[in-house]
Amino acid sequence: MKLEALDDIDGLEVADLAKLPSDALHYLLWQTRWTATARPKQILPPEGWAEAGVMAGRGFGKTLTGAQWLAAAAYEDPLALDRAVIAPTYADVKFTCFQGPAGLLKVIPPELVEDYNSTDLIIRVRGVTGKPVTIRGFTAEKPERLRGPQHADIWCDELAAWLRPDETWDMAMMGLRLGPAPRVLWTTTPKPIDLVRRLTEPKAGRLIVRGSTYENKDNLPQTFFDQLAQYEGTVIGRQELEGELIDPEESGIIKRSWFRLWPAQKPLPAFDWIVMSLDTAFTEATIDRRTGDPDYSACTVWGGFSVEGSSHVLLLDCWQDRLGMPELIARVKKELNVAYGDDQDTALIKPMFGAAKPITSGRKVDMVIIEDKGSGISLRQMLDREGITAYAYNPGRADKLSRLHIVSPIFARRQIWLPESDKYPKRPRTWADPLVAQLCSFTGGGSIKHDDFVDSTTQAIRLLMDKGLLSAVKSQQKPLHEPAPPRVVVNPYSA
Repeated sequence: MKLEALDDIDGLEVADLAKLPSDALHYLLWQTRWTATARPKQILPPEGWAEAGVMAGRGFGKTLTGAQWLAAAAYEDPLALDRAVIAPTYADVKFTCFQGPAGLLKVIPPELVEDYNSTDLIIRVRGVTGKPVTIRGFTAEKPERLRGPQHADIWCDELAAWLRPDETWDMAMMGLRLGPAPRVLWTTTPKPIDLVRRLTEPKAGRLIVRGSTYENKDNLPQTFFDQLAQYEGTVIGRQELEGELIDPEESGIIKRSWFRLWPAQKPLPAFDWIVMSLDTAFTEATIDRRTGDPDYSACTVWGGFSVEGSSHVLLLDCWQDRLGMPELIARVKKELNVAYGDDQDTALIKPMFGAAKPITSGRKVDMVIIEDKGSGISLRQMLDREGITAYAYNPGRADKLSRLHIVSPIFARRQIWLPESDKYPKRPRTWADPLVAQLCSFTGGGSIKHDDFVDSTTQAIRLLMDKGLLSAVKSQQKPLHEPAPPRVVVNPYSA
C-alpha cells in the first residue's frame, strides 16, 4: 500500500490498519511522519525527472532529503533492484549517509532493515514484495569500484566535495541501467567545479532544487545563526548559506571582459614575432598520488603585433595533453613546423594539430620558452640534441599568483587578443576557452584543478615584458627577428 492512496492516516479505522501487513504498516507510519515534517522542497516529484539535484546551503536538510528518497524508492521497488550511495569518503558514507542523524539507518524503520554490513557498507532493506533490496555505499576516492555494479537508483551526496568528480560520475552513470526508469539524485552545498556547473544547466528530464540554510531555521539552534551573521553578504556566505553557485571567474585576477576578439573575417596582422611557451610535465614522473592522475603539459603560442604604436599579442594556438618525454618532443617539433598566416586559398594552420602540408608562407615560431626547472630542464636538453634551442625562463622566487599579478596590467589594458569563432560570433574559438577559464578562475595554488595554461601564459607574457617586446606604453617594437614583409593574410581558423 502506498501513502499516496491515503488521504489521512488518522482517518483510517483501526480495523483497516489491522488488515495491513506488518511491513506495510511500518512503511505507512514512516512516510506519514516524513510528509508531515518535511518542507515542500524536500519531497521530490514522483515523476517527470531522471536526474535531480538538491543544491542548498548548509543545514538545509540535503542529506535527509537524499536518504528519505533513496530509502522509499528501495522499499517501493517491485523488482527489488540494487541501489547505491556515493559520498566523498568512506567515513562520509558510513557516518553521514548510513549511520548519521539524517542517514538511511535513522529514517528506515528498524523492522525493515534485514542486515547492515558496516565494513562493506551494505544495507539490505525488506521491500514491498518481501524480498531484500541492497543499498551499497561507494566513495568518490575510488571510482574504479563502480565498474561492474548496476543500479536502479543512485544518491550522490556532497557532489562538489568529491575528490575525483568527473571520473566517479561517469562510472556511476554507466552502471545506472537497472529497471525501466533508473534515476540519480545528487545533493550538495554548491561549489563551482566543472561537474556541478554542467549538471545545473537546463536539460530535459533534469530537476534542480535550490535552497537556503535559513529555510530550516526552525530546526537549527539560534547560536548557529548568530555565528553565521559574520558571513552574510560575503561570497562564502552566498555559497555556503544561500546555496548560490558562484561563478569561479568572479573572484579571479584576470577578467574575461579584458580579452579582445580578433574578428573572424579580418586578415591577421603582420606579426613582429611569434613565441611558443611550454609548461611541461612528464607522465612517468608526475602522477598525482592523491588522485592517480598524471599532470598536463601545456602549450600556448602568441603572436606580437603593433596597433597605433602599442604592442599587442594574439593567441594563435593552445593545447594541453598528458604526454611522456618522447611524445612531448615529437609534439613540439611538429608545432614548430606550423606557419601562422597564409594566402586566401590554402590556410595551413590547424590549431592543436599543426600544419597538414609543407610550409609555403606565413611565419613560424621565433622563440620557444621553457621554465628552467624540473622537467623543463630535461626537455630543453633533449630538444637541444634535436637542434632546437629553447629559452630558459626563470621566474625567480615569484609564486604562481605573483606571476599572474605581474602580467595582469597587460590584460587590464586589453592588449591580449583571442581569435573570434566563426560559428559563435562575439565568442572566442572553442579551443581557446579552457585557457581563458583557467586564467580568469585562478586565485592561487589549489584554486583550480589544473593551472598549466596559467603557467604557460604568465611565463610568456612576463618574458616579453622583460625583453621590451610587450609594454603597456606606446613604444617602438624590437622584433626578435626582422619582421616579414607586409602581406595580406586571412584568419586561417576554420569554422
